[in-house]
Amino acid sequence: MNQKERRAARGLQIVAVCCCFCLLAVGAGVTYRAMDREKAGGGETLQKEQPVTAVQSKTIEIAQAEQQGEAEKTKEIKEIKEAKETKAQPARKNEQPVFAAPLEGETKVVLAYSTDHAIYDPTLEQYRTNASVSLSAKKGTEVKAAADGVVKEVKKDAQAGNLVRIAHGEDWLTTYGQLADAVAVKEGESVKQGQRIGTVAAPTKYGVALGEHLIFAMEQNGEPQNPMEKMKTAE
Repeated sequence: MNQKERRAARGLQIVAVCCCFCLLAVGAGVTYRAMDREKAGGGETLQKEQPVTAVQSKTIEIAQAEQQGEAEKTKEIKEIKEAKETKAQPARKNEQPVFAAPLEGETKVVLAYSTDHAIYDPTLEQYRTNASVSLSAKKGTEVKAAADGVVKEVKKDAQAGNLVRIAHGEDWLTTYGQLADAVAVKEGESVKQGQRIGTVAAPTKYGVALGEHLIFAMEQNGEPQNPMEKMKTAE
């Protein structure tokens, strides 16, 4: 091979080597861009989908839990409040008190209790209904409370003279009339069964035909009751 041919062969080799380097460079560039695009695309996908989905799900669960917790807390507070209010209110006493006679010993009824039909009143000389009983008793005889209670009223009445009203719980009320001026109790005072509340006085002109006596009345929730029957149940 002459010198000219050797030069031509060397030139071809140089060209071939350069082409190889170029191809390698182009391939490397394409590969790098592809990897970079894939990396960038994957990061964007993770950033858009995974974090947002997780946060939203967690937020919804927390909100639901908070709402449920607030509802349960409100219900609990309401139940406690209702329990306190119920406890604060005193129980209504519907049981009948055990009534004792306001006078000691046997007593005679000089004007009976009668609300369903009229009976004769010798003082007024006419027939009328009567929501109390008049019990014969000498002037100065002690009058006692028929049951434990609180004095609700002490006043002077034209027909019944001096009278005392005693409340027994929320439902029951007893009234004692034709008392002497020296009443032994005052309004608002608590009294015990058998405690002296006064003495029998001379009758007013509206009961003079009955002689000396005590007017004794009883009510339940504002409705008149027969004292003789209620005292019998206490025996």
